[in-house]
Amino acid sequence: MKKGRASKTAEAAAAIRANHYLHALNPVFSDPFALHMTSKEYRALLSSKLVSKAFNSPLLNKTFGLLTGQVVARSRYTEDLLELAIQEDIQQYVLVGAGLDSFVLRLAKQFPQLKIFEVDHPDTQKLKIEKLSQLAEIPANVEFVSIDFEKEKLFDALARSQYDENKAGFFSWLGTTHYLNPKTTFATLQNIASFAHTGSEVVMDYSVDYKELQGIERIGTFAVSQFTRLLKEPLIGAFMSENLHQTVENMGYIVIEDLSGKAITERYFQQRPDHIRHTHATHLIHLKLA
Repeated sequence: MKKGRASKTAEAAAAIRANHYLHALNPVFSDPFALHMTSKEYRALLSSKLVSKAFNSPLLNKTFGLLTGQVVARSRYTEDLLELAIQEDIQQYVLVGAGLDSFVLRLAKQFPQLKIFEVDHPDTQKLKIEKLSQLAEIPANVEFVSIDFEKEKLFDALARSQYDENKAGFFSWLGTTHYLNPKTTFATLQNIASFAHTGSEVVMDYSVDYKELQGIERIGTFAVSQFTRLLKEPLIGAFMSENLHQTVENMGYIVIEDLSGKAITERYFQQRPDHIRHTHATHLIHLKLA
């Protein structure tokens, strides 16, 4: 992202969540605050009946709907797993690259025992705090931690917070690795493994290597890459799943689950009348420190 401004892809993701919440029958993920969290330009687009009709047509959902599936499924998957982790007494939730996610407004008060750490670039974080404050009082169990992932380790950022290394944590890392050099992604995962307590969990999404895609998936991935390039946030991080698994296992992680786009569609988008499905271009992976 460009220095001095909030993430444009975070605004786009909030707009996608807002559109899904407002117009989808039986939303896969419901975010009633997403419309406010996105930019005024996206709010104007989403308020247009003509644009809304086009955005939510069956034809578009079969193509650009792949992006909607990606955005809403990763949030749903992560919060499903977080709820299970809370039942197992996880008391720390770290949103790595939190973006404009609205968890702190939707669910923070429901889990008062959960300490929530929002970790993100200071420019995006400044905008987010302003937006959150306009909607409601920020819950007391939320702490904001600034970081530049290309220049600083996650541990060093969390060391400035109340994060407790003696307790397990749940780390979500969504919509970020695609824009990072793979070396940065591996360095961050290694850093988490170096300080996180046994039993800590990591959920993240990642792009698969372009060579693994065919047909509409290749075309869609190319279109998304051009869109993010226009936003000055190019897609530069992709992985071969087998290599990713081997690398993280060497760090001390157990791969609990790696869901392909097809598996995510089967779990969350079966027989939807709007034809939304998940792209094959990204996976969701669930890791646990042994």
